[in-house]
Amino acid sequence: MPPIKIAVIGAGMAGLKAASTLHKVGMDITVFEKSRGLGGRLASRRTEFGHFNHGAQYITARHPGFNTFLQQATDHNAAQEWQPNLHRGTPPDATPSDAPTHAGNLALDPWYQGVPQMNKLIRPLVEPFEIQKQHRITSIEPLTPQTFMLHDDLDGEFGPFDGVIVTAPAPQTAELLRPLSSRFDPIGDVVIAPCWSVMAAFKKPLPTAFDAMLYPSPEISWAARSTQNKDIFHRRTPDHWVLHASPNWSRDHLEEDKDRVIEKLLSALRTASGIKLPDLQTVQAHRWRYARTEIPLGRSHLNGMNGRVIAAGDWCLGARVEAAWRSGQSAAHAMIETLIG
Repeated sequence: MPPIKIAVIGAGMAGLKAASTLHKVGMDITVFEKSRGLGGRLASRRTEFGHFNHGAQYITARHPGFNTFLQQATDHNAAQEWQPNLHRGTPPDATPSDAPTHAGNLALDPWYQGVPQMNKLIRPLVEPFEIQKQHRITSIEPLTPQTFMLHDDLDGEFGPFDGVIVTAPAPQTAELLRPLSSRFDPIGDVVIAPCWSVMAAFKKPLPTAFDAMLYPSPEISWAARSTQNKDIFHRRTPDHWVLHASPNWSRDHLEEDKDRVIEKLLSALRTASGIKLPDLQTVQAHRWRYARTEIPLGRSHLNGMNGRVIAAGDWCLGARVEAAWRSGQSAAHAMIETLIG
């Protein structure tokens, strides 16, 4: 009997968790990723002055399965606990009834980062299956009720596959799947906020006692050193910082020029920190059009086409990396139930 062939679109946490789970039960997996690297928003940018974790900054675990995954990643030197000195502001939409996520300058839950960069966190999920990088899948074509062909933006054709799992951001997943079945229409109700990210390397260390700032200003939701260093008296140079603009500010400035975004967010950092910023070694900006889920789908995945096409991603369950892992796992189990029983 020939192996069951599955295509997974997206090589972030959700896609790789789904692919790894299916590979372990003997399915023939091909992962398609539009970018040059893996990890999705577990992103790190390499520059001549070092790396910047410019996507997700840290992760936490509440689900027992994801906690086990983090412990395994730590044992394999792909993750480590992160205990930054925090400066905590107030979220712009906070209410008096909001439960605090931090006490003083300490996080209530353990925080983890990938080692040596955030994108290495997915290392335990990369099995010996095929990964096609720099392939943007633009359509899924049903050949029969049981098989599908994929087409990319360079007129490439791939397949046939017995099943497809799509783990792209919700708007891109909807574009692929809504033409196939009305069962995927609820994806249109998901709301994902954008985020401008600024990566700045200062020639001298910022003279602060903290390593991270949560909601320091209306413009910035997060600012932190991009590498872990517990010695506050001997900071590395250049001093790498990543700033994340708040969702509302990012929406208001979504199409703004990168240089203007950098200027405005560095000015906001200077005001929020109350210090004169050192000279810059280098600075860059990156726009995440789909960064943080604000209104999730409310279920772990969606399926259609007799259960052979499945949508998954963090946007199904929430904004956390754990949500992506759980969704990918759930999508894989649904595919196994459909094709193997």
